[in-house]
Amino acid sequence: MRLLTLLSLLLLLFPTAKADDAEKWEQWYETIADEEEADPESLDDVYELLNNLANHPININTATREELEALPFLSSCQVMDIMEYLNRYGMMKSKNELNAIESLDFYRRKLLSCFITIGEKPVDKSLHLDDVAKYGESDLVAYASVPTFSRKGDANGYLGYPYKHWLRYSFHYGKRIRFGIVASQDAGEPFMANKNNLGYDYYSPYLVVNDLGPFETLALGHYKVSTGLGLVVNMGFGFGKMSMLQSIGGKSSSIVCAHSSRSEASYMRGAAATLRLASALRLTAFASCRKADATLNDNGTVATILTSGYHRTPKEMEKKHNTTITDFGVNATFDRNDIHLGATALFTHFDRLLQPDTKALYKQYYPQGHDFLNMGIDYGYRRYPLFVSGETAIDAKGNLATLNALTLSLSRSFNIVLLHRYYSMRYTSIHSYSFSEGGRVQNESGLYAGLEWKPLYGSLVSAYLDYAYFPWPRYQVTQTSSRSIDGFLSSMVKLGKWTVVLRYRIRRHQKNTFDKTITTMLKPLVWQTDQRLRLGTVWDNGLFRVSSQVDAALSRYDDLSRGVMFSEAVGLTLRRITFNVGFKYFLTDDYDSRLYSYESGPLYAFSMPSFSGHGIRYSLLVKWKPADNLTFYAKAGVSDYFDRDVIGSDLQQISASSACTLEFQTRWRF
Repeated sequence: MRLLTLLSLLLLLFPTAKADDAEKWEQWYETIADEEEADPESLDDVYELLNNLANHPININTATREELEALPFLSSCQVMDIMEYLNRYGMMKSKNELNAIESLDFYRRKLLSCFITIGEKPVDKSLHLDDVAKYGESDLVAYASVPTFSRKGDANGYLGYPYKHWLRYSFHYGKRIRFGIVASQDAGEPFMANKNNLGYDYYSPYLVVNDLGPFETLALGHYKVSTGLGLVVNMGFGFGKMSMLQSIGGKSSSIVCAHSSRSEASYMRGAAATLRLASALRLTAFASCRKADATLNDNGTVATILTSGYHRTPKEMEKKHNTTITDFGVNATFDRNDIHLGATALFTHFDRLLQPDTKALYKQYYPQGHDFLNMGIDYGYRRYPLFVSGETAIDAKGNLATLNALTLSLSRSFNIVLLHRYYSMRYTSIHSYSFSEGGRVQNESGLYAGLEWKPLYGSLVSAYLDYAYFPWPRYQVTQTSSRSIDGFLSSMVKLGKWTVVLRYRIRRHQKNTFDKTITTMLKPLVWQTDQRLRLGTVWDNGLFRVSSQVDAALSRYDDLSRGVMFSEAVGLTLRRITFNVGFKYFLTDDYDSRLYSYESGPLYAFSMPSFSGHGIRYSLLVKWKPADNLTFYAKAGVSDYFDRDVIGSDLQQISASSACTLEFQTRWRF
C-alpha cells in the first residue's frame, strides 16, 4: 500500500510525458546489440559515438553517404536506400517518412530516428565567427563514483583516493565545429600529486572542423583514424560477428573523428586533414606523436604495450608514458556512384625497441623492432542487390592480410553475407583492428556466412556460422595449430507494446588438454564448448517500461559448468524525472559459465558487466531534469554474493560479501 501511495503522489506531482527519441536510443540499441561479442573498449567507443549523435543529431536532409555509413547499425543497402529516397522525393518533412524505406527494419528505424533531425538545407556554407559564438552549444558534464566499501589497496598500495571522477566539456556548432576536453581520474590514482601534478591523470583535448575552405575535415589534438576495413589502421570502433550483418557490406571508407572518450589507448595526438581534391576524390594525411605505457625488459626494451590506463600503484606509475609512438599516414579514396577505391600507407616508429618474450611460442611473430610500415588497398562495389567490400594489406616484409565480404540482398527483407579473411601469421601491424575470432589481425583464416530476414513487420531473424583456423600456436594452444566454430541465432518480434527476443549461441574452440599428467611438449588439444541462451520480453507504453530476461549458460571443458540469471528492470518516465530499477539473480558454477547483462547508468557511464558465482545485483537510477538545460543523475548499485566472504583479489579485494557504489552526475547545456 505504501508503494502504491508513493507512486500515486509521484504521478500527481510530476505529470507524465513520453521520453524523447534522443533519450531512448539505449533501449533500442540494447535490443539489437550483442554485448558478448565485442571488447569493452569497442563497446565504449560505440556508446560514445551514439551518445554524441543523440545530443547532436544529423540533419537527414543534408546528410552525406559518409555520415550515414558511420552509423554502426546501418547496412550499405539501407544507406543507399535512404540516399535514393532523398534524391527521388526531395527533403523529408517528418521522421515518419522512414517507414517508406523498406530495407529498414522496425528496430533500426526506431534507432535511426534517435539520431536524426528534420531540417531545411542550408544556403550559406561560409563560416562566420559571430554565428559560431551566437548559435554554438556548450555541454559540461561532471561525474563522480563513490564506493561505500574499502579495497585492500585503498589502505596500503594505491597512491590516490578511492573515488573515480571525470569532467567533460564540449562545444558544437552544428556539424561544422566541435572542440572540447575530457579530464579523467580512475579510482586509486593520485590527484594533484606524484606525476599528476597538473590535476587529473588523463586529459584528452580535441578540435574538429568540417567544411573549412579546401578542408573537408581538420582535426587537432586527440583524434581517431580508421581506413578501409581496418587492416592497416582502425582506431574507431569494431564490431563482432553479429554486427557484420549490418555494418560491413560495401562500407569501407576513411574516417577522421575526435577522440572524446576516456580511453587512454587507441588514439593519435597531433593533426589530421582531409582534402576534397575533386567531387569523388579525397586525400587524408595525419601525423601523431604520443606517449604510451609499457612494461620494459631489464635492458630497457619494450616487452608489452599497456592499454589499461591504470596508474594507481608506484609500479603502474613508473610505466606511465615511458614510451613514445610516432605515426605518419596517408589515405586516398575515390567514391563515385557504385565504386569505392582506397589506398592507405602508415609508418610507425617506437623510440624504444619492441622486444616481446618469444620464449612463449605463440608470441613468436608479435611485432618486433623500432619501425613498422603497412600499406593497403580497399575496394567496394554498391549496386542493389549486390554489395562487395574488401581490403588487402601488406607489411614491410611483404606479409599479407586480406578480408573480403559479399552481401547479397535477395529482397528488401532478406540479406545474405559471405566473408573470407586470411591473416598471415607473420603479418605485423600496430594499429589494425578488424573482423577476427582471435582478436588480432594475424595468424587466422576463416569463412563466415550470415543472414538477416524480416518475415513480418516488426520481426527480425538473424543468424551466422563462422569457422576459423589458426595455423600457428596461440594463447592456451602452445604447440600446434587449432580451430574454432561459432554459431548464432536470434529472433525478435514486436507485438503491440511487447517486444520478444530469443537468442542462442554456441562456440567451440580447441585448447590445450586439461590433463595435468601429460608432460610431453606437444600437448593434445581438446574442444571447449560454450552455449548461451537468452529469452527476453519488453513491455513499453511510453510511461512504463518493464523488461524481463532469462539467461542460461552451459560450458564444457574439463568439467561441466552451468549458469542461469534472471533479470528484471522497470522504468518510469514522468515529465521531469525518470526512475529505473534493476534486479538480477545469478547462479553459475564458475567463471566459464558467466553471463552478461546490460545495466542503465548515467551518461557516458556505459555498463555491460558479467556475473559469475551466486548472488544478486540491484540498482536504482534517478534522472531529474529541473530545467531544459540542466540534468542530474544519481545511481546506487549493489552486488551481494552468497558464496563468498570476499570480493575480488589482490589490491582490488573487498573484505565483504556485498559492495555498493554510488554514482552522481550533473549535466549543464548552455
